[in-house]
Amino acid sequence: MSNSRNHGGKRDGAGRKPVDLDLVLKVGKAFRELQKREKTRKWHSSMEEQTNIHEYHRFINEIPVSERKAFLQSSDYVEHSKAMDDELEAYGQPMNRDGKPSRLVRTARLYGCNEKIRKEVAEAFGISEVQVKNYVQKYRRIFE
Repeated sequence: MSNSRNHGGKRDGAGRKPVDLDLVLKVGKAFRELQKREKTRKWHSSMEEQTNIHEYHRFINEIPVSERKAFLQSSDYVEHSKAMDDELEAYGQPMNRDGKPSRLVRTARLYGCNEKIRKEVAEAFGISEVQVKNYVQKYRRIFE
């Protein structure tokens, strides 16, 4: 209906309703945190199932900082480094410039995970999954 008795014009209540920016920020931040947590969980489970890299890393970190320089000069380090390279090569890491497997381990994209996270965030905030998707897109436009 129009505001006047004549035809045409804007209807009362037509158009999109304004979105509270605080809600967009909260939903976007919650979505990102859950996404980060899921990616970390996937990375840890993948690394622990397929490699011993976590044990190698723990071994190095147990060496006191004052003794690490001496360790880097030892044959133990060469053995340790070779074992790490073998594990990373078996894991399928791409080669770096030196011809060794890259030690920057990345995980693949989280397929199917966003839908689960969207549903979880929607339930937490009492909004629909479509709204969560739209709010996350708006959050990304603002902060990325």
